[in-house]
Amino acid sequence: MVKLGFGLLLTLGLIFNPLCLAAADLKIGVVDSADILEKSAEGKKVQDVLKRKGEELGRTLQKQEQDIGKAMEDFRKQSGVMKEEAKKQRQEELTKRANEFQQKVADADKQMNLLKQKEMEPLLKKLETAVAEVAKENKLEIVLDRRGSGLLYMAPAMDITEKVRSRFR
Repeated sequence: MVKLGFGLLLTLGLIFNPLCLAAADLKIGVVDSADILEKSAEGKKVQDVLKRKGEELGRTLQKQEQDIGKAMEDFRKQSGVMKEEAKKQRQEELTKRANEFQQKVADADKQMNLLKQKEMEPLLKKLETAVAEVAKENKLEIVLDRRGSGLLYMAPAMDITEKVRSRFR
């Protein structure tokens, strides 16, 4: 029994020792991709395009929201003197308008997400290429994104953001 336990320990040691040694030589870099994208000229152009489209959609939706709000307020004021049938019909009309408005808001959100995806795709590909070049040049096996990784601490020497930024331009 002791021989079996010792043999098992020896086998496990032989299996896991190379893995531990490989992990000790593992080179990792960290990049702040959001910072690179936000501060680049192309990233600022994308932000402007998204802002303009959001404002355009927002103006239209805000006007409709105000119209519906006014119609609901008018209904509240008049509901006391309205016949039951007219009141019910007006409530249904207002509910229909509110539902259509909610659908337009959802459509606007979808439009904005599609636009953002379309506008960001070339930038993300360019960033990916820059990260790959820097990783290859610095012989890094893994590159983590600083904001998306849940990273709480890193040695400053691991930060390759500026190297990637210089390749990104």
